[in-house]
Amino acid sequence: MAKTSFTFSSLSSSSPSNKKTLVVDDNIITGKILAKILEKEFNHEVTCVMSGNEALEKLSNENFDIIFMDIDMPKQNGVEICVKIRTTAIALEENRKIPVLAYTTNPWEESFDQAGMNGYVSKPASPAKVQAELEKIARTIN
Repeated sequence: MAKTSFTFSSLSSSSPSNKKTLVVDDNIITGKILAKILEKEFNHEVTCVMSGNEALEKLSNENFDIIFMDIDMPKQNGVEICVKIRTTAIALEENRKIPVLAYTTNPWEESFDQAGMNGYVSKPASPAKVQAELEKIARTIN
């Protein structure tokens, strides 16, 4: 599966509009760390969920601008969820084309790319790591 092209404006911290961001992580602590960075440093409006099924439910009812997806989750891993987002009608059509970033302790794997993921933030998150990926995504869009 090729990387998805995007349809939203710059994700930089200087952007006046809030980006609606979905953080999917079964570990509440690492999910909240990332959420706080996104809210405080980048002015994102963050929704956190703890499973792939919760993510799919949110994506079927609300539009988001970007997703940070944990890879190692019980039942369905982040790669499987990303494939469902990209290839099925479960998610709203607009959500099928937004950036999905792997958020994991694992190194980058070819399966992330094949699933349609667009980038990678290693755990634990830091403002510098998040900014680097957001800037890469913004360059891809513009």
